[in-house]
Amino acid sequence: MKKNLRIIIGLVLVLGCTKDYNTLEDITFHGGYIAFAEEPDLSFNILKLDTESFTGTLYDPNENATNYTLKAAFGDLETETLVDISSFPATISFTIPEILAKFGLTIDDVDLNDKITFTAVVTTPTGVFDGRSPNYDVNNINQGGDTTDRLKFSGHHNAMDFSFTFFQPEGVKIRGTSFEEVPIGLEDAVYVRNGDNDETLDLMNGETPPFVDYMAKGTGKDDELGFDSEYIAITDISTSSLGFSEERIGVFSLLEDYEAYPDGIQGFHSEDADGAIRITFDTVHVPAGQEDSGVSFEIFFGVTGWEELDGLHAYANITTDDDSGVLELASIFSNETENSAGQWLKIDSGYQKGIRSYQLVIQIQSGATPESFDLDNIIIYEAQEEQ
Repeated sequence: MKKNLRIIIGLVLVLGCTKDYNTLEDITFHGGYIAFAEEPDLSFNILKLDTESFTGTLYDPNENATNYTLKAAFGDLETETLVDISSFPATISFTIPEILAKFGLTIDDVDLNDKITFTAVVTTPTGVFDGRSPNYDVNNINQGGDTTDRLKFSGHHNAMDFSFTFFQPEGVKIRGTSFEEVPIGLEDAVYVRNGDNDETLDLMNGETPPFVDYMAKGTGKDDELGFDSEYIAITDISTSSLGFSEERIGVFSLLEDYEAYPDGIQGFHSEDADGAIRITFDTVHVPAGQEDSGVSFEIFFGVTGWEELDGLHAYANITTDDDSGVLELASIFSNETENSAGQWLKIDSGYQKGIRSYQLVIQIQSGATPESFDLDNIIIYEAQEEQ
């Protein structure tokens, strides 16, 4: 047995050292795979798309590719072949406007959550290899590509299936509020409303907290925004009675459902209103000459059973140099509310062009079951100045 083992080892060594006969290559199938020599930058500043560009150097780690083609997709749109290369290494380069033009789009058509996906096809002497990941159906038939997800892990610099994404640089606060300046009372204090329980009308502060209205102390960056609350009756929102007389509604410091507020130690709370509480914040003007601005806030839906009419509608009344209008921010109801419950959720407009003022309006509504809402960290912001 030992003699036979020596013969086998010797044969492998001899064959492995022969130039014209490589045992490893004979028993290993080499697919087509192209990678970037260095990981390129694939994320772009959405405020600078007119000048952003991409450059990457391609190489063939298997040394068997005879051709590499590349296409791009944006939503339901797809380009013709962007790149057709037959020798490596090779450098590819294009600007973001050039790529968008292939779709018939401009930079104004790109939103923060969009992405452009690139897929390659590589030809070798042994076949044609699609850059998409395999996708086997119930009959074990591949409906996708030929490139395993493992080759797309970080570090492989894969040029077979990659995407451009967009980021928003952090903004600078113009005005905002985290409700920190509003006096608060005990955690179990209740707001005693004015008017009839189910009457649609403007709510007014009582003599003691919780408070539902607030007048700003100033107009500076660090002065918190004022706000005004109203109750709105909504037909069929409650299976019992419509409206409320005494509930925990207004500004509180509550840590019952979460460990901390996103900013500060206070927020606006509403529960069991059997209707809607609409909060309108002071109008904030964007500094003259600033073309990029936005608005954001954070909401916490309590963990409970949410019904069809329970949820949030948020928008901003806006003005531009020539007109006025409404910027829709969020409409979250029913299952969406339930899926978002138990965590702070940030609602952000992203940067908007040419808006001169914002008046944020948030409407939170719930029926008879004990749904609860918490609001915090309202910010109207502008883009940072170039350094």
